[in-house]
This record gives sequence, C-alpha cells and structure tokens, in this order.
Amino acid sequence: MIEFTAEQIEKAERLLQHIPGGAQKALSRAMNRAVDSAKTEASRKARETYHIRHKDVLDTIKVSKASPSNLNAMIVSRGYVFALTRFQVNPKKPQPKRKKEIVVRVKRGEGGPIKKAFVTQLKSGHLGVFKRAGKARFPIEQLYGPSVPQMLGNVKVTEAVERRAMAVMDERLDHEIKRMLEGQT
Repeated sequence: MIEFTAEQIEKAERLLQHIPGGAQKALSRAMNRAVDSAKTEASRKARETYHIRHKDVLDTIKVSKASPSNLNAMIVSRGYVFALTRFQVNPKKPQPKRKKEIVVRVKRGEGGPIKKAFVTQLKSGHLGVFKRAGKARFPIEQLYGPSVPQMLGNVKVTEAVERRAMAVMDERLDHEIKRMLEGQT
C-alpha cells in the first residue's frame, strides 16, 4: 500500500496554502503518476520473474486514479490462470512421434519436464498442453500456469512495485509543488 506521509501532506499544505485547493491538486497528480509507474514496474518485474508477455500482464491491470476531491488511487489485477502454452514450452507444436517429455518453464530459471504431457491442437484450433485424466485415451485435461494476479502477488514483484511507486510519489510531489508555485497550475 502506498500512502503519503504526514510530512509530505504538511509540506504540500504549507507551501501551497495561498493557492485554493493547491495541495490536493499536487497530491493527486503525484499519486496518479506513482500509480502509472507502479503499473509499468509491475509488468516489468513480472516479466523478469516469469516467462510472460507484456501485453498479457497489462490486459489484467485496471487503474483508478485520484482526484483533488478523492485522494485514493488503486491498481487492481484480475485475471484467470493461463494455459501453459502462454509460457515457454518445448516443443511448441504437436509432435505425435516424439520420444522426449514436454519441457515447460513458467518461472525464469525454473521448470522442467512434465511426465506424460503432450501438446495438441483441438478441433476448435486451441493449442494446449494436456495430460490424460485416466488410463484410457479420453478424457484429457489441460494444464495451466499461474494467473497474472498470482504473479504480481510474488513478494519480489510486490516489494519492487511499492519501492518504485514511493520513489516516484516523492519525486513527483516535489515537482508538482514547484510547478504550482511557478504559476503553471
């Protein structure tokens, strides 16, 4: 959770007391910039930790921005688990005569073979990594990796995002105060 410190709020109110609503404007602008940078950092850190595309991360993140009357901003990630084919899979296409096991890497530097798994394309055109549910040929079940919210919940990712957002919020608050004092509201 990212919050302004009492010193930051006091500083904004003290320096911008002669501008009506100036402190709230500066605080909301700084918070919005911090939220945007937190979203970018979340995607960057998730991609450093997992084999995932930038677009896949950003598609799950929704941002609600702060306003001078409501100094709350929020980043929420909602999404479903991804099929293993969204991560690093070898081989990527169906190979009916293969002898080796399927190798899947979800997290960077981790992963390995999955026994009795195979890559196939369904009649609908969906390509996935599957495993037989029993001893018979059918039914088969698809294998999944984590969802983006689970990836962003990783301690390393969360800490990096919070650090970046706090740094940007400090930096941008000073910038916004200076900007308003120079008369560029």
